Amino acid sequence: MQRILMAAAIALAAMLTAVPSALGATITIVSMQYSKAHPVPHFRYDGDTLAGDVATLQKMFNDFVHCREECAVETGRPNAVVTLNGPGGDYHEGLALADFFRAANIATVVEKGDRCYSACAFAFLGGTGYSSFDRIGQYVDRMIEPGGTVGFHAPYRDEAVLQTLLEERSPSELLGEGRNSLSLMVKELVKWNVDPEIMHYMLNMGPEQLYNVLGADDYYLTRTALPPIPSSAWMEDVPSAIRNACIRLLALYERADPLDLKQRITSDFVEGLAKDRDGTSLSGYHLSDDVLEVGHCSATDESIASGANLEIGLYMYGIAGSLPVMTFFNRDDYFSTAGIGASPLKRVYQRGGLSHWFLPVGINVAALENNTGILILANKFFTISNPELPPPAEGFTVDVAGDKSRISHKGAVWLFEQVGSTELYSAVLADSANGVTLTHDSVTETGFVREGTHADGTAFSVTGFTNGTSSVVARALLLNGGVAPTAEETALFRQIECGVTLGAQKLAC
Repeated sequence: MQRILMAAAIALAAMLTAVPSALGATITIVSMQYSKAHPVPHFRYDGDTLAGDVATLQKMFNDFVHCREECAVETGRPNAVVTLNGPGGDYHEGLALADFFRAANIATVVEKGDRCYSACAFAFLGGTGYSSFDRIGQYVDRMIEPGGTVGFHAPYRDEAVLQTLLEERSPSELLGEGRNSLSLMVKELVKWNVDPEIMHYMLNMGPEQLYNVLGADDYYLTRTALPPIPSSAWMEDVPSAIRNACIRLLALYERADPLDLKQRITSDFVEGLAKDRDGTSLSGYHLSDDVLEVGHCSATDESIASGANLEIGLYMYGIAGSLPVMTFFNRDDYFSTAGIGASPLKRVYQRGGLSHWFLPVGINVAALENNTGILILANKFFTISNPELPPPAEGFTVDVAGDKSRISHKGAVWLFEQVGSTELYSAVLADSANGVTLTHDSVTETGFVREGTHADGTAFSVTGFTNGTSSVVARALLLNGGVAPTAEETALFRQIECGVTLGAQKLAC
């Protein structure tokens, strides 16, 4: 996605779109629709992590995000997305950011070319989404694009600082603080559902070393998602994909690192290998003839025929049919899961496909040469037609502007404009009626206008057009604390709706 450029300064008191936090990270509101899979506000966090970043981001979240849990659907969505790029910084602020992301249901993303290390990496672990289905609620929602990097190391003190502290305090005091820091790190990693098999790598990394999430098994161990494109795009072929998933299912079952089990499956893929107790036909890999051990890892033939929505299990052979001991379900359009556990925050549980499970064990995700790149861009509304933004609204101050989106304001009325593929139009049309009270809803084959209020009383207007492969969406928010619009503010909404254009298309005002 095209990066948004920062404007020089924003002169509206208490309503900031880009804030450098005490020389720490620069935090930016980028757009109101991050992607097709995440049609929610997009924040950008770029730079060092320092004390005060949580407060800054929380204020921006409160200012601009007014569609929260009440807008969630059963298939899940976060309240916002934050893309992260930073070298690290204040360890405790990074942990506080992670806590804020979880409390606010904010998904975290590290995009291609970005680097998120140390304190930034701990913040990344807090990425969370929310489903309205009461048996789900919160779930882990963190993603790294191929070519992005997240890196961890243990807490440390600079050598010069440590020498100064040794002159002021006893070695036993400093050793005790070191133990406390490591203990806190382990506690946090457990809280963020990082697999125990990875913790010793992270704890062993000093200031000049990093455990980087680069391989498919790093994604597995850190419970991190690949971009939400069809799982089939990551598969070499179905039998190989099943084998790779079986190795990871064995790792989960045996509490092992998948790399240690890379050569565990040596048999050939067998169609119709067995049947379960319900008579369901299974195809997969034979593992053992011992009735007390896992006998085979197989997928149901019905799921194989369906495509990427595979249902795979570890089975023991039985007299009346095979018995499952651990299962894996992949669902591109719903939730995927593996193993057991009551809480989605504590088990392998992800919205969309667990695509990294299908990749070869030990492979570097960035080294893959396939068609995923264009699909990842398409999810973020990329189109080769390259539509232009409408002319700036008359009388509005432009705060942030780029090729694909622009943010401006006049008084308490804020305008968020974005252009992209027709998927942008479809995503906003599908999402913009969730959790709100509509006072006007006009939808045609090529355009729509919606007005209404969010649950907190914030008035809004959304206008969109589609033409060929392109679309434009303009969202107006009245950020005045939920007070009813004045006549002047209502007129500004009409001005915005009448000013949205896509080529020759516009409202007949």
